[in-house]
Amino acid sequence: MLAVLLVARQFPVLEWIESFRVWAAGFGVAGIFMYGAVFGLTTIFMLPCLPLTILAGFTFGMVGGMVAVYTGIAMSAAFGFLFARYVARGAVAKQIEGHPRFQAIDGAIAKEGWKVVGLLRMCPVPLGLTNYLYGLTAIPFWRYMTASLIGLLPPNLLLVYLGAFGKRTLAGPRDPLEYVLGGLALVALTGVVILLRRIAQRATAPVADQQA
Repeated sequence: MLAVLLVARQFPVLEWIESFRVWAAGFGVAGIFMYGAVFGLTTIFMLPCLPLTILAGFTFGMVGGMVAVYTGIAMSAAFGFLFARYVARGAVAKQIEGHPRFQAIDGAIAKEGWKVVGLLRMCPVPLGLTNYLYGLTAIPFWRYMTASLIGLLPPNLLLVYLGAFGKRTLAGPRDPLEYVLGGLALVALTGVVILLRRIAQRATAPVADQQA
């Protein structure tokens, strides 16, 4: 967060964001899916995608932002899983061979399947890396995809809403009540995400214990 603030102070970040928003908006609906493709590639290469999630809401609003983000999530989740399972299984397995975290996750998925995947998706773990790891487990592809998309919904809703709310805030003077209601909605959504993450972390505590 400190690094982000320092960059914002040194560079015209808001102007860059506005320029990008105008550029992307010029493509209409196609711009949403173009953004989703960029998001997906970012995750496939295991680069941080959190800023892109917030920017999606700022650029396309709540609905368009979620479509863009989920296009990228679906793209990267499917690619990572299928790549690890059918193309580079040996190479990926060699990289994580004997890794206690993966062994624990694999064992938990063998017992609970999609439930563990969905719960782990709510926890703050790298999205790109886990896409590849799940490809080495025995979970069927469509159950993995369904659990992933459901589990990733709460945190991404929060981040996209944050971007959309920021866009509305910077758009110009508005009724103070609108800011209050928007702030309350953001606080409520944050509380829900935190609560769900705590539930997920408690539910997957045996996985963490096996890592020790």
